[in-house]
Order: sequence, then C-alpha cells, then structure tokens
Amino acid sequence: MRRVEVLHCTLPLLLLAASLGRIPFSLGFSAGGSATMVGSASRGMRIAARRGLASPFLPRQSRSIIFGHSMVGYAPRLPPMSRSLSDDLGRRRWTPWPNPKTSMKAGDSTQVETSQLLRAGTEAAEDSSLEDYQKYQGEIFCNRALNMKRIRAVGFDMDYTLAQYIPETFEILAHRGAMQKLVNHMDYPAEILDLPDYDPTVYQRGLMIDKHRGNVIKMDRHMYVKVAFHGTQPMPKEERVKVYGQMKQKDFSSGAYANIDTLFSLPDAFMFSQLVTFVDKNLDKYPQLRNKPYEQIYKDVRRSVDLCHRDGVIKDRVSEDPGKYIESEPGIVDLLKRLKLSGRKVFLLTNSLWDYTNTVMNHICGNSRKEDLTLDWLDLFDVVIVGACKPAFLEDPNLALFRVHPEDGRLSNMDNALFDPPSKSLAEGKVFQGGNWNHLHYLMQDVVSSGEQIMYVGDHMFSDVIRGKRSLGWRTALVVPELAAEVDVSLREAVRGKRIADLRELRDELDEWVDRLSLLLVSCQNDEACSLTAKVDQIEEELTKAQQELKAVTVAFSEELRTYHQSFHPVWGQMFKVGYQNSRFAQQVENYACLYTSKVSNLGLVSPEMHFRTQNDLMPHDQLEDTPIRRVLRTRADNVLSQFEEAEADGPAT
Repeated sequence: MRRVEVLHCTLPLLLLAASLGRIPFSLGFSAGGSATMVGSASRGMRIAARRGLASPFLPRQSRSIIFGHSMVGYAPRLPPMSRSLSDDLGRRRWTPWPNPKTSMKAGDSTQVETSQLLRAGTEAAEDSSLEDYQKYQGEIFCNRALNMKRIRAVGFDMDYTLAQYIPETFEILAHRGAMQKLVNHMDYPAEILDLPDYDPTVYQRGLMIDKHRGNVIKMDRHMYVKVAFHGTQPMPKEERVKVYGQMKQKDFSSGAYANIDTLFSLPDAFMFSQLVTFVDKNLDKYPQLRNKPYEQIYKDVRRSVDLCHRDGVIKDRVSEDPGKYIESEPGIVDLLKRLKLSGRKVFLLTNSLWDYTNTVMNHICGNSRKEDLTLDWLDLFDVVIVGACKPAFLEDPNLALFRVHPEDGRLSNMDNALFDPPSKSLAEGKVFQGGNWNHLHYLMQDVVSSGEQIMYVGDHMFSDVIRGKRSLGWRTALVVPELAAEVDVSLREAVRGKRIADLRELRDELDEWVDRLSLLLVSCQNDEACSLTAKVDQIEEELTKAQQELKAVTVAFSEELRTYHQSFHPVWGQMFKVGYQNSRFAQQVENYACLYTSKVSNLGLVSPEMHFRTQNDLMPHDQLEDTPIRRVLRTRADNVLSQFEEAEADGPAT
C-alpha cells in the first residue's frame, strides 16, 4: 500500500469519489489535520507536491493557477445542441446550437459567451415557423387519480363553466353598470365615468387584492409577493419588499385580502385599481373622497357589481341576445347525454336564478330567441338547483330548499325535503332553489352514498372547487379557459425556455466555481503550512473575475426569464408561474382540482368510464442528477478522480 496525502480535501468529497467505485482507500489524518488517503499501490495513485498542490476544490482546467502556468478559468458545460420543438411532434429534428468556445479563460467576457447562447437560441427560434409547434388540443390534466367508474353523479356549474362568456362584451356590462351606480348611489364624482373603459387583458386570475393598502399582488406558492401594483402603478421592488417581505402565510387569509379566483372578479380588480389611483390624485379636489379609504372603495365596488347582477343591468342584456355574450361551444349537449346514458346522475348547481338559467341553457341547446325557449333542456339533468348561494350551499346545513315551478317561475316551500322519499320529490319536479348539500345528496341517494362518488365541474376556485373538496370530499374538475392560451404560448416559446434552462445551469456552475475559489481561500486562512499561500493573490484575482462573470450571466438569465414571462402577459407573466416556481394559483389548482381543462366539452373527448391517472410527483431528491448541489458534488468528485488519474499516469512517487 502507498500513502497518498491529499491536503485540504474534505472527507465527504473523498467518500463521494470513492463511491464511484474506482478508488479503494482508507482514511487517516496527519498531525496538521490534513486528510490522509491510503490507496492501493497497484493503482499507482498519488498527488505529488513536487509541482505544487492540485486542489480537488479547483476544476481541472484551473489547476494551472497552482502550477504556475497561464491562468485558465472554469469551463461551463453548455449543451452542444438544442432540442427542436418539432421533436415533440415526432419529427425527431434536432437544431444544433452554434458551438461557442466552452473553455472560459480568465479575462474572457462571459457576456460574449452569453450573447452567443442567446443569439443561437434566437436563430433557432426564427428557423421554426408557427407550424412547428403543437397547440393545445383540449387535454384534460390530472392532479389526483380519478377512476370515473367510481363516480355515480356528475354536477356542473353554469356561469363560466357550461356557459363561457365573451369578456369583451359580457364583463364590460359589469364595469359600465357598476361605475354608473358608484356615481348615482355611492357619492363618487361623475368624473370617474371618464376613466378608461374595461380592458379584460389587464389582470389575470390568481391575483389578490390588498383591500387595506389599495394594492393588487401576485404571489408564488410559498405566499411570497413577487409582483405588486398600487392602484394602476407598479410598486418598486424596495417598497414591495418593505410592505410584504415580513408577512406570514396566515396574514393573507384574513379579511383584508380578496382573491381574484374567478373571471367574474376581473372587473372588480380593474375598477378597484382605477378608483385607488383616482382617489389618490383627487383627494383635494373632491372632499367626499376623504371618507373613502381603500377598504371602503373595495366594498363599494363589490356592492355595485352585485347590484348589476341582481337588478338586470347584466343579465337582462344577455337574455336579449345571448349569442353576443356567450361563446358557442359545440359538444356540451352530447357530453351531458352521454353521461346520462352511462347510468350516472347528472345535476346542475348554479348561483343564477331560474329565469336567467332557463335562457342560458336554452341558448346552449341551440334556442337563443325568446319565442323559441322550451323546457326540453331539463331532460339533460336529473336534478337542477338554481340560486344555490355557493359556497354557503356547501357549508351551511340549515339553508332551506324551495321548489321552482318552471312554467311560471313560482317558488313553493319544501318543508319535508329531507323526509319525503326522493322519488316522490322528484316526481313533482326536478328544479329547486337554494337548499344545501344535504338536500342534493338526499335526492340522489339511490346511487350516491358518499361525496367521493360525486364529481363537480366548475370555474370558481373557492366556491366550486376548494369548498366542495374540503367540506364534502367531492371530486373536482376545474375549468380554466385561459389554459389554452397558456399552453400555446409555452409551446411557442419552447426554444426560449430551453435557453433559459441553459443560462440557469451556466449560472449555477459559475456560482459553484465562485464557491470553490472562496472555499480554497478560506482553507488557507490562518494556516501557515498551507501550500497555496504563495498563490493567494492569483486565486483572489480569479475569484473577482468569476464573480463578475456570474453577475453578467445572472443579469442575462433574469432578462431572458422576464422576456419569457412577458410573452404570456406583459405585467403579470405566466398565470401558473412566478419566475420559475409555481404561482399561488397553480398551487391551488394542484391541491384542490382533481382534473383541470380549458372547457367543459373537453370531457366529451373521452369515455365516461375513463380512468384519469396522474404523472409522478417529483421532489428535488427525486431529480437527484438535476439538483444544483448534486452537480456541485459531482463536479468536485470528478476533479478528485482526475487528479488521481493524473497521479497514476505520472508514475511512482520519488
């Protein structure tokens, strides 16, 4: 056996190198505290001190720092080629990157390296026509395995679920009507009517309204605020961090915050932001606004919008011309018929009242004119509950149920709703108003014995999905109309996404290189016996340059990531992401929606007996080879191995 001394090499690194199966050794420690490796003499392994120390903390290319040759910096691993998006289409076409020089010498500008990387990706993107990427095809995504054979009843919300409204025509009714009510009934100056008209593209679902501070914010899945606007003005990062940096997750669950978790809430956010900015600028001009703190502004907005939904400002207009406000979605009627033929109960559970529900469902079935309205659509459902007042319907067991008489809309009491046999109640009519989940379960008790046997399809994250799943154990399907555009943009921007991944890996490797240099300097502090003392100045110079290179790559990465997100939305970015982490909205979708898709009719693309299965859940340790710390350890272990191989090639020690 030959004794081989490896100075300043940590025990974990030696063990990691040995775990690769090529270095049999035992360890001891010298009097100076250095690790001592006793390896097999037949391997001829040694690290000689005759040329200076080749530290295992340095990449192989940089050992010339120690040997006294010309300095060579870290050589990051850039991919030799980028996978073309068309490969996902089965064409197996690969678009090579231009091969920039991968050995980064000290003094070389990382910006050149980065610019080559960016230019290469841009050229690849320009070579790909729009036909080269596949668009969203109505896929249904699964978060929790769902075997439809176990589902005995399927329920649907109506608004923004069965009926997809056109934002440019429908939501503008709420905005204009509510603004008029603010002036007529809530003491706001008439000048607010001159503010810009509603723009459905300004906000997105998943944001939150800070009613106390007059802000609209976007959070990641850890509930950290990453983007914030005060009124219509962006908040600088320093102010955002000062306001929200120390807040806890539970703080955002208080009544001081409102979720924008349905498309119905987008006009609320738009009006609230407009009014916050208007009030900030006009307190002196309009003294009555001094009695309008931000919380009161939000209450006024909500009240005015609710009044528009109740007094006919919105729904009367929709009833006059449903086709102007509701998107056409073929396939819904066939889906409902197929579900009934499969032997399942099908129910409609909506907060809309009977008259409006009747108009909208007739339109969905192809009868848009008032004179053509019929009750034939009721044949698609076993139970219809209107005016449900969700989420209270899913939580309060004391709400009373009423019978609706479809011919004239009259209501009658159902004092024995939970006592009369369901067959008797349904024989007299299947349309009801109000009530609670107990009534629904009771009416379907011949096939439903537990909440797990019900799947409810809706668009409202809280009222349709979270409450149903948490309170009743219902299986849930979330309708996310924005999903189609989100997927299309991500596919179209796949080349940029790959470029971002490459920049991130380059940043991580430069960060690791800086860490190694820093660790090397620390190891020589207060150690007079350190063999690198004479090289400290050179190492410090290399560290400074590496830090500059890291900063340049970090800036390039941030800019590229910002550009990527702006392709989804110029302000709020990708709805399901914040940076490269899931957004709070995405986390809610993952936690509470068993299934999610862009529209209800997508469910008709598969059999009612479909078994939806999830993909594997992956935590960082499940993706071991891709974790930054694994790359760090692997790189350092590779350096230990390469030194032993060099030592073996150099022959026996003298």
